[in-house]
Amino acid sequence: MATADTEKQWTILSLIRWSEEYLTEKGIDSPRLNAELMLASALGYKRIDLYTRFDKPLVREELDRYKALFVRRIKKEPLQYILGHADFYGRRFSVCPDVLIPRPETEHLIEATIEIVKENDIQSPGILDIGTGSGCIAITLAAEIEGAVITALDVSDRALKCADENAARHAVGDRINFKKINILDPYNAIPDSGSYDFIVSNPPYIPLREWEKLPDEIKAHEPKYALTDERDGLSFLRRLTELAPATLKPGGWLICEIGYGQFDEVRELFDTSGARDIKHWYDLAGIKRTIGGHW
Repeated sequence: MATADTEKQWTILSLIRWSEEYLTEKGIDSPRLNAELMLASALGYKRIDLYTRFDKPLVREELDRYKALFVRRIKKEPLQYILGHADFYGRRFSVCPDVLIPRPETEHLIEATIEIVKENDIQSPGILDIGTGSGCIAITLAAEIEGAVITALDVSDRALKCADENAARHAVGDRINFKKINILDPYNAIPDSGSYDFIVSNPPYIPLREWEKLPDEIKAHEPKYALTDERDGLSFLRRLTELAPATLKPGGWLICEIGYGQFDEVRELFDTSGARDIKHWYDLAGIKRTIGGHW
């Protein structure tokens, strides 16, 4: 390890304790959890396995594998990229630096969509996921909503490859069509426009001035294009509300994740484009995190 005595005989427990202390000094949140998850990954264990093998001595090859992960973490690389996966709505998704790390607040977008499906008894809905990234939204909706057929768009080939692999892993690839399209380009036509019951999106809504204040762990590692439009944070939301009337079926819904303090401005965008029955959903912090309306 970085400052540890190389002659010491490390056990799982002693290495976890040392790592927790070191990560705490480096300002890493949840240091024990980080240490346990990285060590479980290095050893090929489940995290719970560590607790039944605390006294197990570690050999040099195991320590080297752990050290490689540990060094990345103290350089503030996100844990999810180090492990190669993140959990979302009870499922595990592969992630890489080409995709945004799925976050718990985005799960409210899933819940909002399911709520509207149930309230309106929509059968086998057609869904357009714009900015799919890892595919976590599209894949979760395909798994949670019976008969849902989804088109998922992104501008990144590598993100689409990651999403396609995730869809295959969760056995919903036959109901999701991944396509490379930049919706900000007016010459790019939306496939099957007019046929969708839903547009769902977690767009890059962070204003540039706020992106510049984000922790280095985010700025240095997560894809900038998935976080900010490098302007006021509303470029994609404006475009989504412009596209919605012609892209959705009559009565179809646009449901988006939005940022802190953006609700009033985004509601005005929905109003101006003719949306009706505009709704919002709060996240666990009491922030209006998701907005929806229909045309």
